[in-house]
Amino acid sequence: MDETKILTKQELKLFDEFSISFNPKTKRDYLLKIIYFKKFIEGEYLLEVDKEDCSKFIEEVKEKYAKSTSEKIYSYLHSFYSFLHRNKYIEINPFSFVEKPLVTREKGKDDVLSIQEINQLVDSLYKLNARDRLIMVFLTTTGCMLNELVEVKWKDLIVDDEDNYYVRLGKGKKERIVKLHPYCFKLIEDYRYHSGLSEIILPTDDFIFTTQKSNSITDRNVRIIVKKAFDLAGLKNYSAKDLRHSYAAISLMLGADKEDIQKQLGWSDKYYAIRYKHVIDFVDSESIDYMMQKDNMNINKK
Repeated sequence: MDETKILTKQELKLFDEFSISFNPKTKRDYLLKIIYFKKFIEGEYLLEVDKEDCSKFIEEVKEKYAKSTSEKIYSYLHSFYSFLHRNKYIEINPFSFVEKPLVTREKGKDDVLSIQEINQLVDSLYKLNARDRLIMVFLTTTGCMLNELVEVKWKDLIVDDEDNYYVRLGKGKKERIVKLHPYCFKLIEDYRYHSGLSEIILPTDDFIFTTQKSNSITDRNVRIIVKKAFDLAGLKNYSAKDLRHSYAAISLMLGADKEDIQKQLGWSDKYYAIRYKHVIDFVDSESIDYMMQKDNMNINKK
């Protein structure tokens, strides 16, 4: 079903006018958020919603999504309705009455798993299938973003003369080579076996992570997988982005240099590490090489 049919012709016309300068990816991102809102208000005309509709919608969003995602959804809808107001399609922006979900840029304990919690997560991964288990370990041990994970192809895997394995992540200025934890590569081999692929990894343009219905996977698919894994581990208060935050905080605590973490995570500035200064005290005071040297991390025993 074409989801754009959920919107009326007039609503689509207004959206096209609003998004005329957007690139295709940004335009689709905005459209999906507006369709999500349209579904929530059960087909009510977008120009007739009130502040109560908007408030209830944002409350639902905050219950379902991480703070950063909630902030993004709010910002997209607020921007759309500001456009409608500016161009006199509506008298007032109803989202202006709704409090914006704020995300602090400094990272606190609620954003970072302790080593014990990472062990708890790793020890519960046997409950997942081969693909989902690999996804969780890949995120935990590389600190990559979801949009980077879904774009990884078999040709992005690299091995050196000493049998160390690496993966190419990111694009353009953020492209980088990241070392893989040995257990992560073991799970890649398990995943290939369960997927019916050969033992020999050829440098093809095929995506590593796929679904039964598609030769690729989406950010949304991965978020569902991560939520399931956290639920199974009894860590329901965490989300996918917290794995990246945890990687940064724990690596810094174990002695990794800010420049090393900058390269590993694709930060534009090493001073992003300052955001983690408030969580360092929470992380057990005991880049992936630092983690691999620690006996108290269960992943190193796999």
